[in-house]
Amino acid sequence: CQPNPTWGNHVPIFKDAGMEVKQYSYYDKETIGLDFGNMIKDIQNAPNGSAFLLHACAHNPTGVDPTEEQWKEISQEMLKKDHRVFFDCAYQGFASGDAEKDAFAIRQFVKDGHLLC
Repeated sequence: CQPNPTWGNHVPIFKDAGMEVKQYSYYDKETIGLDFGNMIKDIQNAPNGSAFLLHACAHNPTGVDPTEEQWKEISQEMLKKDHRVFFDCAYQGFASGDAEKDAFAIRQFVKDGHLLC
């Protein structure tokens, strides 16, 4: 699953790798923010063991990122469903200006026991 929207090249890259590409809720155009509630529902409703692409920071193309508390909840929901996580971290350091701070999501997922792709 990939966020809706995502970087334009993600879909063809994953299709060319033989994957069926589906999307999960991410951006709420009305609030110009994260559609967190629907994102969590989509994670919960995806078949167990689904692969999810997450943008670690500076989400492309929206620039909208989960808070640290939201990342913790996303991590736990992914673990409950035994989902596989793939992080796109192309913009680490660009979201906050601090590469260490922008690594929060990746570090949290590792701390929680995820095997990252």
